[in-house]
Amino acid sequence: MIPELRQKKIIDIISESDIISTEKLTKLLDISPSTLRRDLIKLSKQEKIMLMHGGGIRILPKNTEMSMYAKMGLHKEAKDQIAKKAASLIADGDVIYLDPSSTTYQMIPYLKECRVTVITNSVSHIDELIHHKIPCIMVGGTIKISTNSCIGLIAENILRDFNFNKCFIGANGFSITSGITNHDINENVIKTLAVRQSCHPYFLMDSSKFNVIAMVKLANINEYPIITEKFIPELSNYNNIIYTNVDL
Repeated sequence: MIPELRQKKIIDIISESDIISTEKLTKLLDISPSTLRRDLIKLSKQEKIMLMHGGGIRILPKNTEMSMYAKMGLHKEAKDQIAKKAASLIADGDVIYLDPSSTTYQMIPYLKECRVTVITNSVSHIDELIHHKIPCIMVGGTIKISTNSCIGLIAENILRDFNFNKCFIGANGFSITSGITNHDINENVIKTLAVRQSCHPYFLMDSSKFNVIAMVKLANINEYPIITEKFIPELSNYNNIIYTNVDL
């Protein structure tokens, strides 16, 4: 069976069961655990399924975005490398904007030694910033539950009054053909505003998001610096890609 058909069958089976084990899927499809693992990783990157602790798999409804807390458990080491690299770009006295992404959240412990003011629309980020006693300003607005962040007209109007030395933005995917993309149109407005109000915008995305295409385009792939943790051969000709294991 070709991979695309097999992956569709996986989605169909999980849809009927809501939650199913990898062991049961292997038996139902009559495939090896390694083949199933490759398919599940691909479907997880496409955000069609959620891989759960203990080997369970759960379907994600169409157009449903994983919560930030769920994303925090994915690719933690890669995100930490990216967060550390991003934090190293910050200078004393900077005013920065942190987007409500799981990767920017991991930047916060690295900001403790910086003289920095952080502006964010993320409730989760504000809690963590306060915990580390980092000066911060909350951008209010309509709460988006899945990302625990503020969006809408109030947030947009507040953001227009700020200027940032740097901003650090997450996104759902990036590709050569479709650029940097995201799921939510309203969220995109906030991200775009933050980028426009920043002298130096950076996008933070781990390599698992390469060739993932979400609904709304944020920018061309070569438009802004992208920080990722692993060398991507297809992007070798792009000089805006910052790899965590390569010094600037």
